[in-house]
Amino acid sequence: LQARAAAQELRLGQQEERLHGLEMERRRLHNLVQELKGNIRVFCRVRPVLPEEEERQKGLEHLHFPPQDNKVLVLSRPEESHVGRERRGDVRYDFSFDRVFPPTASQQEIFEEIALLVQVRGETPC
Repeated sequence: LQARAAAQELRLGQQEERLHGLEMERRRLHNLVQELKGNIRVFCRVRPVLPEEEERQKGLEHLHFPPQDNKVLVLSRPEESHVGRERRGDVRYDFSFDRVFPPTASQQEIFEEIALLVQVRGETPC
């Protein structure tokens, strides 16, 4: 029985060493991915219009989320003359981010995107 316990202790020690080595490799690879993607990443999340805001504004008609590119947000507004009587078309502003989440994005979708970036005491969240 003592020989078996000693063998189990030895095996446990070997497994702990292996686990430590694998954790160090995971951290190294995580840091490498961070470096390759850039250490600073900027995300944009547009929240849905709240019910009390719907009366004051006409929704999010001034924001456009190109379906083919989830890294771009387009803001447009009507351009009026200085007199304010004639409309000249829309002024368009293009913004680029590492990722844009439209108002329809779920918490799960956002978490999946950032889960690998977030570490708590060296561990990735579940």
